[in-house]
Amino acid sequence: MTRRAFVASSVGAALALARGRAVATASPVRFHSRPDLTPPLLSVGTAARGRANGYVFAAPFSGQRNGTALIADDSGEPVWVHQSPELVMNFRVQELGGQPVLTWWEGTVVNGFFEGECVIADESYSIVKRLSAGNGYAPEVHEFLITPRDTALVSINNFVPRDLTSYGGPAQGTVIDGVVQEIDIATGAVLFEWHSLDHVGLDETTVGPAAVWDYFHLNSIDVDESDGNLVVSARYPSTVYKIDRQTGNVLWRLGGAKSDFVLSPDAVFWFQHDARMHPGGLISIFDDGADAPGDAREPAARAIVLSLDETARTASLVRSFPNPHGAVTVAMGSAQLLADGGFFVGWGTTPEISEFAADGSVVYDATFPGGEYSYRAFRSQWEGRAPGRPAVATVRNANGSVDVYSSWNGATRVAQWRIVGGASQASVEPLLTVTRSGFETRARIAQRPRYAAAAALDAHGRVLGTSAVVRT
Repeated sequence: MTRRAFVASSVGAALALARGRAVATASPVRFHSRPDLTPPLLSVGTAARGRANGYVFAAPFSGQRNGTALIADDSGEPVWVHQSPELVMNFRVQELGGQPVLTWWEGTVVNGFFEGECVIADESYSIVKRLSAGNGYAPEVHEFLITPRDTALVSINNFVPRDLTSYGGPAQGTVIDGVVQEIDIATGAVLFEWHSLDHVGLDETTVGPAAVWDYFHLNSIDVDESDGNLVVSARYPSTVYKIDRQTGNVLWRLGGAKSDFVLSPDAVFWFQHDARMHPGGLISIFDDGADAPGDAREPAARAIVLSLDETARTASLVRSFPNPHGAVTVAMGSAQLLADGGFFVGWGTTPEISEFAADGSVVYDATFPGGEYSYRAFRSQWEGRAPGRPAVATVRNANGSVDVYSSWNGATRVAQWRIVGGASQASVEPLLTVTRSGFETRARIAQRPRYAAAAALDAHGRVLGTSAVVRT
């Protein structure tokens, strides 16, 4: 794939790359009690002491499967699986109205670019809001950030006709204008709208013109809580921009050809994603270090923290966390700075997720052996109340015993399963209790009852829910 073909849209091109490459043949996970759920396998290579608390949140996809929102534990076992006929990306925990919620982008690819909507679900996994953009636009995949004001910052692609002959492109070309909108979640009203073409020239990009020129490629939006202004990352200028939240004026540029900061040599980044401001003048960035296959600018992708001196206009490297296996990332990626000073990193087009302790040691590392990509990955605490009833299935064995398989998609408080059985549906009695083991727990009953069911128990032995009674 040529560089020009790749830069049409980094995530769209990553999807095309996934469709066109040879990948490992890893079978999806399959469950007796939930055969409708077939999440991709997450294979854990390292799970050392010192990991932060919480589950792994990812949205793996490939050229062969559509979207999956996945919550997994540290062994790689699914906790909640949401499968959609459309693509699912940017799956994470946020807060709305003081309550934790799950959010993701869901949509389709149109001519290599993304159109969809932003989804909010509550602790019972019920969708409470589907949010579109205003002024006739549709949100694209790269950013959906809920602010402390209960507003949403979303990224948008705006296709603008433009004569590009002076740049070496076609007379009837199209430039992709990166648009930021801040939307009131309750009403859908647009509170702020910013267009890259109004503030960032075409001469700032690092990529040459094309019939559809993605010169800016907006890929993250953040709020600098020190002053309330916005921080926007643009892949193709290799620049992070600080934007006045009232006027839209660019307050400074970090990185790229027109940087307002002098960066130390080890602080220079390329084609970055996920720029986030932190107290004390710190900014974290996922530094892809590469633009396309075979076009690496750095030895490996990395998560970095820079210290910004906005008075002296200097930027210096504070910490760097390179990929444990020396891999470069040609698109996507995320770097979550954890409360303990470590980093949780999704490696984008490298199908890997890593956690670093504050001292730089790798305390968690997992891969998708099927080659699935995840645009971002997060570690977050979450308590989910699974809807409906637990699921149960039985499998007879040749020796007369029966295996009972129990699961409850999304339930985070299940500690044990109590298996009940009997000669009729109305006469089931407790047979045995087993410790929960992963998404689906198997319990073997030596003497097969005619009917069986499973009750989910919490750590105190209280019943959380009971499955239907099934014929064995």
